[in-house]
Amino acid sequence: MKLVRMSQKNYEKYIIGTIKEYAAEKTEAGTWPASEALQLAKEEYRRLLPEGLATKDNYFYTFEEDGETIGYLWFANNTHQPGNAFIYDFAIDTVFQNKGFGTQALGAIFIEARKLGFKKIGLHVFGQNTRAIHVYQKLGFTPTDITMSRDL
Repeated sequence: MKLVRMSQKNYEKYIIGTIKEYAAEKTEAGTWPASEALQLAKEEYRRLLPEGLATKDNYFYTFEEDGETIGYLWFANNTHQPGNAFIYDFAIDTVFQNKGFGTQALGAIFIEARKLGFKKIGLHVFGQNTRAIHVYQKLGFTPTDITMSRDL
């Protein structure tokens, strides 16, 4: 598996899909109403990435296997904790899951983040994403905040 800085062409494809996916995840988690989720996701991405791929202190990568893109990752400087990075988005395409690529990809990102001068890396994971939680715990991530809800 090869780690590659994301190209503008890949970014344009990536951003469309990731905004839709984020809106769906926020709806599924009960955080946003379905009727507003897509608009809210677009606004959040515009705020976080005002310059798109060229937004300062943001790093975008694709993962390739045999010349084929199998996943992507976006991390940034954590403005609230200088010296720390924060993973905003990470995914391995469905057909490549459960083959060790997620673990391998994160290992490559840990090395890359260290090269960029970061000392720590964090992320957010939706509670219903048990597969991702398992991978992150296996790689040494520990919970720092837990937000919970209950239907009444």
